Amino acid sequence: MTVHRFHIIEGKLQEIYVTTKNMLQDGGKDKFSQPLFAEVSGEPSTPKIREYFQLVNINVENYSENYQSEVNLAVLEWLAIVSDRLQCGYILTIDYGYPAHRYYNPMRSKGTLQCYWKHQRHNDPYINIGKQDITAHVNFTALEKWGNYCGLTKLGFTQQGLFLMALGLGNRLASLSCGNQKISQLLYRRDLLHQLIDPMGLGGFGVLLQSKGLQKSKISQTLRGFTTPDLS
Repeated sequence: MTVHRFHIIEGKLQEIYVTTKNMLQDGGKDKFSQPLFAEVSGEPSTPKIREYFQLVNINVENYSENYQSEVNLAVLEWLAIVSDRLQCGYILTIDYGYPAHRYYNPMRSKGTLQCYWKHQRHNDPYINIGKQDITAHVNFTALEKWGNYCGLTKLGFTQQGLFLMALGLGNRLASLSCGNQKISQLLYRRDLLHQLIDPMGLGGFGVLLQSKGLQKSKISQTLRGFTTPDLS
């Protein structure tokens, strides 16, 4: 999803916009010009950006000069649509991300925007135009708080590794050695499962469970994947 990028300039939140400039090749001898991207600062494009920080109770304008990060308004629109169409049931959101106090930690001064080009990660969105993936982490606190406005109830938040272990992945790992597989196949499958629970990798993904329209008796029941302590 698209995000708004911002930084703090002289104690004020400024949105980061992108413009282009032309540069002549070969010192001006060649009249072919190629577009170059440049960042410019300005007032936020929508008041929803400041409302977003009120929602998650974070005052980034107290942060240090040039602190920058992202705001994902599109994911709130998505959640509102899903909530509107859901009459009764659960919404399970799994993605890389953090609660707001970790997402907007003053020490995370360059945000979470990342680019992937041929399976290599970097942080320059202005190269490999149209050929690379550009992504940013999820603010799970924003999903939780906005979900409340949309009539959703938060049932739990944990990490993928803990979630899968609570669902019995540990037993599955243990059962791998009970078959008649070749040792190479066994180790390969075990490695794949370990990747899903590695806290430094996929296991660190956030897992948020929300519900709508359930009876109070069901809401009060702890689902199996969330028997570990809440990590909000």
